[in-house]
Amino acid sequence: MRRQTIWRLAGVAAVLGGLIDLLGPLAYPHLTDPARLSTYVLIDLLLLFGMLGVQSVAGRVMGWPGLVGFVIAVGGVLLVRTSAAGIWGAASYTVASAVWSIGMVVVGTTLLARKGPFRAASALWIAAFVIGLAGLALKDQGLAHRLAGWCFALGFIAAGVILARTASRAEA
Repeated sequence: MRRQTIWRLAGVAAVLGGLIDLLGPLAYPHLTDPARLSTYVLIDLLLLFGMLGVQSVAGRVMGWPGLVGFVIAVGGVLLVRTSAAGIWGAASYTVASAVWSIGMVVVGTTLLARKGPFRAASALWIAAFVIGLAGLALKDQGLAHRLAGWCFALGFIAAGVILARTASRAEA
C-alpha cells in the first residue's frame, strides 16, 4: 500500500473519530450500554489511526520529542480503554484521559516549535489541555469539560483534513 493511501485512510479515520466524538453525546442517551461502549472503542480506534497518520507524516520533523509524545498518547489511549478496571480508583478515566491529552500536547508543542504541519490541530490539542486544567482548578466538570472535549475532537478533525491534503499533494 502506498504512503499516500495510508495517509488518506488515517485522515478519514481522524475525521470520522472526531465527528463521532463531537456528535456522540446526542446519541448516547438513546443507546444501550453495549452500543455506547462500542462507540467509545470505535472513536478511540479511529483517533489512534489518526495519531499514527500524524506520526507517519510528521515524525521526522518532530524527532525524538514528538516520538515521546506519541508514545505517551498511545499509552493514554490504552489507559482510557482499560480505565473501567479502576486501576486508579474513581479517578481512573480522568488520569487516563489526562495522559492521552499530555501526549497530544507534547506532539502539538513539538510540531508548533519546529514549524511542522498540523499547526491548527496542535493548537486545538493544547487548548483542550489548558481548558481541561482550568476546569479542574475551578472544579467545573460541566462546560469546561465539554469545551475541552470539543477542542480535542476538533483537533483530530483538523489533523484528518491535513492528512488527506498531504496525501493529495504527494500524489500530484
